[in-house]
Amino acid sequence: EETSMSLFSSKPKKQTTTDVTFGVTTCQSPTVLGSQNGELRNVSWQQVEDGLEEVFDDSNQFLVLTLQEIRHNIRFVQAAQCDQGIVVQLGIEKDNATKLVEKICSEWECIDIFKEFYNSSAVKNPQDYTPVEFFV
Repeated sequence: EETSMSLFSSKPKKQTTTDVTFGVTTCQSPTVLGSQNGELRNVSWQQVEDGLEEVFDDSNQFLVLTLQEIRHNIRFVQAAQCDQGIVVQLGIEKDNATKLVEKICSEWECIDIFKEFYNSSAVKNPQDYTPVEFFV
């Protein structure tokens, strides 16, 4: 295995793909909130909002809200900071697999998305999200 890479490596550029699926997860609790700090179960909306404030204040933080009961094929919503604002990703379950889609939004849009998901397991306009690209 190569240990040092020269600046002018002949290695081909990394390619990206959106054709990535994850296994379907089961959620043992009505709500699970995950972050750098671990997981909380059966969370209140206030706890979700506090977690989002941490994401907005700290570029190393992320937040994942997972629901046990889903009616719209969306298992979880997650958020983190990015250069353009806040990136929100949805974990969409279909055909026994989970696909990630994302969009960039403002802090208030992010709160809105999480609140709707928390209350109804729905997300407005999921067609506005694009598949997440992974390096392969």
